[in-house]
Amino acid sequence: MPSFKLLAVPALLSILALAVFVRAQKPSVGLADRERERRSLAVSVTRAINSAEADYLSRHEAFANWDTLFGNGDFTETGTKWAPESLPTVAHALYGRGKEIVPGWKLRLNISNNGKSYDLLLEDTTDPKCLYAIVSDDRGVIRQSKAIDCPI
Repeated sequence: MPSFKLLAVPALLSILALAVFVRAQKPSVGLADRERERRSLAVSVTRAINSAEADYLSRHEAFANWDTLFGNGDFTETGTKWAPESLPTVAHALYGRGKEIVPGWKLRLNISNNGKSYDLLLEDTTDPKCLYAIVSDDRGVIRQSKAIDCPI
């Protein structure tokens, strides 16, 4: 019986060590899911802005700055008409006039070439290290970006 106890203790310690190792290797699913949701929101908001800009261009032969899009009612404190109802977080987001157009996202929308082009940067204000951002322009192509020292 003493030899059984001598074998049982190391075996138990090995199993415990393996369990701790496996637990340490598991990624945090909650954080990754939240980041994915935040980034999906930013991409969808950017799509909505691109749609509003295309509509404004068709009616006015020039692109609009954020104050104009907001003032025209394209984006309001209760949402935007440029997002499908299947995306309620975008359709009913709390848009604002300031640089932080939705909570946690700061917009830089530059109109150039006499209103014939624009560049858009939607930056995550909660990511001071990597400065994650969505980038788009008058061509409607949407890109992701981060500081060069951070993986995408």
